[in-house]
Amino acid sequence: MKFAGRHSLPRRDVVSEPPSFLELDFLLLHCGLTRADANGKMMITSSGILLPLKGKEEGEVSVVASQVRGYGLWDGDIVRGGTLLDELEGLAHSLLILWVTDAQANMLQREMAILHNSTAKGPACFILLLVMTEQLSELQAALLASMLEMTDFREGRASSAEQPTSPLDWSDGQLLLQSCPPPLDEHLLDLLGQLPEVSSTSARQGIKQSSALPFASRLIQYPAAPSRGRITVTKEDLSCLERGEFLNDVIIDFYLKFLLLEGGGCAVAERSHIFSSFFFKQLSRRQVADERVAAFQDPYMRHQRVKTWTRHVDIFNKDFLFVPINQDAHWFLAVVCFPGQDGVHYEQQTSTSRLVSLRSEQPPACTQQGCTRNTVLTRPCILVMDSLKLLHHEHVCKLLRDYLQVEWEERRELHRVFSSDNMHNCSCIVPQQDNSTDCGLYLLQYVESFLQNPVVHFDLPPHLVNWFPRHRVRQKREEIRSLIMRLHKSQSQA
Repeated sequence: MKFAGRHSLPRRDVVSEPPSFLELDFLLLHCGLTRADANGKMMITSSGILLPLKGKEEGEVSVVASQVRGYGLWDGDIVRGGTLLDELEGLAHSLLILWVTDAQANMLQREMAILHNSTAKGPACFILLLVMTEQLSELQAALLASMLEMTDFREGRASSAEQPTSPLDWSDGQLLLQSCPPPLDEHLLDLLGQLPEVSSTSARQGIKQSSALPFASRLIQYPAAPSRGRITVTKEDLSCLERGEFLNDVIIDFYLKFLLLEGGGCAVAERSHIFSSFFFKQLSRRQVADERVAAFQDPYMRHQRVKTWTRHVDIFNKDFLFVPINQDAHWFLAVVCFPGQDGVHYEQQTSTSRLVSLRSEQPPACTQQGCTRNTVLTRPCILVMDSLKLLHHEHVCKLLRDYLQVEWEERRELHRVFSSDNMHNCSCIVPQQDNSTDCGLYLLQYVESFLQNPVVHFDLPPHLVNWFPRHRVRQKREEIRSLIMRLHKSQSQA
């Protein structure tokens, strides 16, 4: 069955209301220079797309809904000029094209490398090619379109009039492929076939300009190549540092990584692990309300979604785990303290770095710079730092404890219960924001202050109201902008 156009989606009014989830058969995924065969049906929900894949280690990768910048569904016949479907000659297939953010592309590249037990090949690719098992029916295509038009997916959609809009047609897709860095551009164009001859000089000029759009706005990659796990910051990301704007995932992840690698300036950073802002989103994403809901709510199933994120780090050897969380458009921070410690410990302070200052506000008495105790108390706990205190955090802390319990079993091959009895959670008394948009800045300042002046005495709840002055947060937008532009200048010169 053919669609109305060779590469157009059916009318969206075919389906009056999107389903809670959609499962579709697919054959394989091309992610940059890496290919992986399907190991089950893909599942599309309001929070993202789950792709079970085969590899040296079977597993799954996921695409967060808000990280999808665009999508297209094409008839397989249109790419017969490429090599993608050579081995599938004679069969009818649909192709699902996903255009994702650079942050999501970096994450997928790491997950695919882990799946194949290999190092990442080439640069991360923001174009994903999914070959479906067959040509989708009109109803299936309409259902898919309705899912990909839901609010969570549209959050990451390109809004500029100059950017391609969804659903991506064949020409827009080709322009995006041409804008990929080498050797990805040649590889993808070889898979899908070359762009047809453009006779008009002005049209060729337009293609050249348009194809560069996704990368013309790129400012930096941090850490710089060839480091792994790089985060790409664009001009569009920089715009969220304007006064009155909410910080996005990219700025949050960039600055947290900078703090861990370069900004901490103390041994606390070496004893810490900072999770990506996608971590909790993946851990907590809701599943479909059907007969399998109990299985998906199981801690082991939730852990399965993020088990590869700590493949190269044993979090139980760390003292502090920082988890940035965004719920209901509000950022706050959870700090898991001493996850590998069993019970309460009392420790002698071997040295102190008490702050000698003429400031009217002295550092909090529970922190390194303010503590005058000879003996301090440490305990496994989860500290929640919220600049608004508008949300209840019990469910968040339970999900984190469940994750730790399964991770412990995976790492130690021993059973250990992580409960509210042996790992308390509490809301810290921290500096509060005085507007509706600075929650992300306060999250970053909480982490920065913890690295520079950590809590050492864990008598709950920690009183940290004098941790930092409010004007430090007010300056942070410009500080981060200046940092990004300094790195941009340095990387451009290099």
